[in-house]
Amino acid sequence: MESIKYYDLTLSQDVMYFALKYSPKKNIVNIGTALWIEEEVNVDLLEQAIYKTIWRVDALRLRLKKIDGVIKQYVSTEEPKKVNIVDFTNLSKKQIDDKLTGWTGTSFKYKNAELYDITIIKAKNNLTGIYVKVNHVAMDAWGLTVFIKDVMDVYAAMIDNKELPEAPAPFIPLIEADLAYKNSKRFNRDEEFWKEYFNKVPNYATIDENYLGKKYRATSLRFKSKLKVITLEREKVEKITSFCKENRLSPQSVFLLGSQLYFYKLNNTDESLVNNVLARRSGAAAKKAGGMLINILELVVKCPHDLSFLDACNKIMIDQAKLFRHGDYPYQQVMDYLQKKVGIRSGNFTDLSFTYQAAKVGSENMLKARVQNYSNGSSGIPVYLTIIDVLGTGNLDFMFEYNLAMASEEIVDKLYDQMIKSIEIGIASPNKTLREIISEI
Repeated sequence: MESIKYYDLTLSQDVMYFALKYSPKKNIVNIGTALWIEEEVNVDLLEQAIYKTIWRVDALRLRLKKIDGVIKQYVSTEEPKKVNIVDFTNLSKKQIDDKLTGWTGTSFKYKNAELYDITIIKAKNNLTGIYVKVNHVAMDAWGLTVFIKDVMDVYAAMIDNKELPEAPAPFIPLIEADLAYKNSKRFNRDEEFWKEYFNKVPNYATIDENYLGKKYRATSLRFKSKLKVITLEREKVEKITSFCKENRLSPQSVFLLGSQLYFYKLNNTDESLVNNVLARRSGAAAKKAGGMLINILELVVKCPHDLSFLDACNKIMIDQAKLFRHGDYPYQQVMDYLQKKVGIRSGNFTDLSFTYQAAKVGSENMLKARVQNYSNGSSGIPVYLTIIDVLGTGNLDFMFEYNLAMASEEIVDKLYDQMIKSIEIGIASPNKTLREIISEI
């Protein structure tokens, strides 16, 4: 009998396990998404394809186990958890969405158990859904796209009676590399970088005028959240993309600047802090693997108001690149350092977490489909913005998960409107100063 190999949690996984362990709402680390297929599907073959992909994506079979008081992880070799098949053809799409939101908000048993649920949904109008819920300790959004792409590729091969495609890259070697980093010279160099980066406590710029002038945001004990998705249509996205290509800019830096101009205007400042979520998937193996690799970087966005829009975008891109070189260093240790510097045990120095998700399903075998994400109903930060186009439609979805005790739909709408307006002004007149743009939004 093959012996089980146990691994410590990586520094990325520690961030999510910290939330899981200390939050009263255990659903806070749930990710729920559905691929809605809008054409005829062989459900039996689709079910078989899902089982095959579960075996091909080792990260989906991760389990957690406490050994001598320490949480470890291992890859289960047991038969995969049953894929549920439900018939919801008697329900409206809204009723189905409400159900899936409820499923996403239901906590996992997270010790010695599977960290995923998968359901095939038969809906009206020949619609078939693949709903996947995962624990964020095991998978991130990029890892989920790897899983969904492989399901589609395996399904297409089975339909055409062809050989199965190459399997996704294994996650275990990435775990091993991350664990080796903990005791490396690079870890020590990164630690020194972050201490120097925050030799001065960053300015707290709030999303809510009621918190103007505060030094930090106290941790809320209320976690209830809502998800609002706003879609930026293809024509506007194409203009932004063209501007980025012409000026050799990352779209992320442009959207990041747009978001921070809201904070600059509200707080009358030229400096803010944002939780910049880093995918940590620059290598080929990491791009093709499932699993959880993200880290959260505390990025100081300092752009004097006399900078032009174009120069500010370039500055942010350069500043991000400096941080990315030290992007493996654990977020929690940076936060501990900052909190001790201020003399507090908890609290945040930003109201916004920001993700520009570049991962796409990207399967040549993709059926006509759309992706829909579902809120788990819990968040510990005021606003978490994810910008995403998983299927490469050309539109961009702005997914705002906001804590109801710390933000509101009105604040989210204002943030989005001013963000997009400032970007549109900036790309139309890239030499306009930030001061001029702020006066117009």
